[in-house]
Formats: sequence, C-alpha cells, structure tokens
Amino acid sequence: MQQLSGFLQRFLALSPGSISHTIPLLACMTGTLVGCAWLLGGVSMMISALLAVLLMLGLSPMISPQFLMKLLRARPLDAVRFPAVFEMAGLLAERAGLGYRPHLFLLPGKGVNAITTGTDQDTTIALSSDAVHSLSPRQLRAVLAHEIAHAWHSDTRILMMTDVLHRATWTLAIFGLLMFMFSDANPPIWMVLLFGASPSISFLFQRAVIRDREFAADHGASDLLGGPEDMIDALLHIDQINRRTLRLLPYRSTQPPSLFDTHPSVSARIAALKALKPHIWQGFFTRP
Repeated sequence: MQQLSGFLQRFLALSPGSISHTIPLLACMTGTLVGCAWLLGGVSMMISALLAVLLMLGLSPMISPQFLMKLLRARPLDAVRFPAVFEMAGLLAERAGLGYRPHLFLLPGKGVNAITTGTDQDTTIALSSDAVHSLSPRQLRAVLAHEIAHAWHSDTRILMMTDVLHRATWTLAIFGLLMFMFSDANPPIWMVLLFGASPSISFLFQRAVIRDREFAADHGASDLLGGPEDMIDALLHIDQINRRTLRLLPYRSTQPPSLFDTHPSVSARIAALKALKPHIWQGFFTRP
C-alpha cells in the first residue's frame, strides 16, 4: 500500500519522479471524457465528443498576451531602468534556442510571482515587483530560466488543452445528470455518482498536469543555468519572501501539497532538483 501511495504521488506530481507524466495524465483526462460520452450514448457519442474537443482545440484562439497583461494590470518593464533583466532574458532565450526575445512585463502586488503566456513566437513573461526588486541577479536569472523553459515546451498550449478537456467533461457530466433528473431513465446509482464525480476527477488530473510542468520547467532551468544550484537558491529565497509578504494569505510552500495545488511544494521541487544528474539535466532542450 505504501508503494502504491508513492507511485500515485509521483504520477500526480505531488512528489518528484524520474520522468514526466504529462502525456499519461492527458490520457486520463481524455479517458474520463470518453467514459462519460460512452455512458451517455455509446460509440457514436464518444466519437462526437472527441471530434468536438478537436474542433475546440483547433478553433480556440490563444488569449492575446497583451489582453492578459491588461487584465492583470501589468505594464511593460522599463528597459532603461532594468537593462540587466532584458539582457538576462535575451541570453537565456538564445541559449534555449527560442530564436526571439520574450516580452517582459511588471506585475503589481506583493510576493514573488512570474507568469508566462503567449504562442511559440510571441512569448510574454510577467514578473512581480518583488521578483525584480527582492531577488539577487542570480536568483532572478533562475526565475527567468524557469519561465523560458515553460515557453520552450509550449506549456501554454498544454494547459489550454487541459482546460478544453475539463470543460468538455464538465459539460457532458452536467448534461447526463440533467437527463437523469428530467427523463424517465432510471440509471443505477453508480452511474449517477460517476457523472457527479467526473468533473472533479478531470480537475484533479488537470492540476496534476500543471504541477508536472512545474517540475519540468525546474529541470529546464537547471539546463539553462548549468546546474540546479541557482534554481534551488531562488526557490528557498522566494519561499522566505512569500512567507513574509503573504503571511495573511493561505500560502502553501513547504507544507504537504494538496491535490488542488497548482505548484508542488518547495521541498518537493528542491528534492527533484537535487536528484538531477548531469547526464539527465543536460538533455532538456533537445527536440525529440
């Protein structure tokens, strides 16, 4: 039982593992959707649901980075005041082989935070004011390396895919429950419970994908920085700053992570970084 628990923690990206589980987790989300569709209408409904998801993925436009920055009340980072930040971002992007320099924005609010959004050729990185002013140059460089690893791996697209799968599962589950309530159908109780639980199951897998991408971005940052030491130092310092500045909020850091958290615990991320071997972390920026 302990062995199974450890496997599930690694699979759900609650604790570090040696491999990424993004594809199996996406398969689980797809399986949850397909299961709901099959219970509702058999093979024809399964095919219709998958086609609808593919159509949504094809037609769903990426949210404009500029529009998102306006929503977050972020403003462009001043290149005159912060030339070193632009230089670090450019060098890291070049080292990662992006072929372009990401746009940099400044986020309002307390705490160290960073957000990456945009397409493969139009990446925007937003840094909080505390990140720019409270971190050392090496620590800030580690944060930028982490975000550039997200951009290199197209994590924005992966997260959009999880959002579409979750929304489709939620829609089918609600439709099924309404059909049971307002029709003459008399489904078994296990089917009603399954439809009721499906959105939550899909949501848990979605959060696991996000945590898995955080582990992967830490791995990528280690590659860009020539080792995990600077990333570990940045995580420890960020944890201290956020504990101090966000003490009135339910901030999670080194506590045991929850299935609903978007980030693994700091202790889990550091353990994953320390477990990286040179022959492992040197291969992140290699296209399959």
